[in-house]
Amino acid sequence: MSLAKNIGSRLAARAMARRTYRPEDALQIFSSPRGGSTWLMGMLAQLPGVACVWEPLHERRGVVPNSWGARPHPEALTPADMDVLEQVLSGNLANAWTCSRTTLREAREADQLLIKYVRANSLLPKMLERWDFRHKPILLMRHPWDVVQSQVRAFGPRPMDLRVEQAYAGHRQIQERWVTIQAEPDPCVRQLHLWCLLNAPIWKSCAEHPAVVSVDYHDLVLDPEGGLIDVLEQLQWQAPERRDWTPQGFVAGLNARAGSDTDFRGDYLQNQQDQLWKNLRRLTPERRASLQNVLDSYGVTRYVMDDIRPQMP
Repeated sequence: MSLAKNIGSRLAARAMARRTYRPEDALQIFSSPRGGSTWLMGMLAQLPGVACVWEPLHERRGVVPNSWGARPHPEALTPADMDVLEQVLSGNLANAWTCSRTTLREAREADQLLIKYVRANSLLPKMLERWDFRHKPILLMRHPWDVVQSQVRAFGPRPMDLRVEQAYAGHRQIQERWVTIQAEPDPCVRQLHLWCLLNAPIWKSCAEHPAVVSVDYHDLVLDPEGGLIDVLEQLQWQAPERRDWTPQGFVAGLNARAGSDTDFRGDYLQNQQDQLWKNLRRLTPERRASLQNVLDSYGVTRYVMDDIRPQMP
């Protein structure tokens, strides 16, 4: 981040923290890292009267205690921690990192916050219990093999020499299986195990939840305009003091087929089918069957290794 950008983000954070937004009014995106959430946030950030909050739960750069670990779990959070989360939702906890996608003017004038998380999936059920959100939280889902391939390419193999009780506090199954995961030589397979442990239970409980907007990356790639309109209609979002505003009119003014600014390697393919299938097509039948066994062992049914399309229940 440049010096000028850092100063601007710090000023935006101060301006945001001076205001108090109702936690129930927050627009929220829940996703896995490399799941498409940056693109979706970039589209929704263009809604009038919205200010973005970028990854507030980051273990080093975010605004929550380090004790929350890499992927906060409700069993490890105290009542005081839940109060901290309420301050995140209200904008009272902000810094240059969380406001790195927000201008000072947006922070001063916004009517509501748009919060993007790639570390909060496990908290979604608890948050639905605690707050009656005016707009349903968005759960963005992508084929797990695409996710782990992209994670390893972007960030490298996940370090295994960490204190699992601290990094994954409250995640009992991860802690119990950690030695087995460490022993797996393939970094993508290790990551797939972790992805399943972190996400399979949430998909089971929340993908069809009436208080959640479930969105598949697959559908957004095939029809970004239609997918965005559907999301906005499910959110029941309406522009403040603009009765003529419609989801269709808003989406028509977007460049919805632009790539994400976190496409670090520039490997997003313009042909939708090529983009969707590029990782699965590289797999041999033997490799595909082995990876399917991993998904089966965790009860993942929404996606399979033979098909990039989500499998409907």
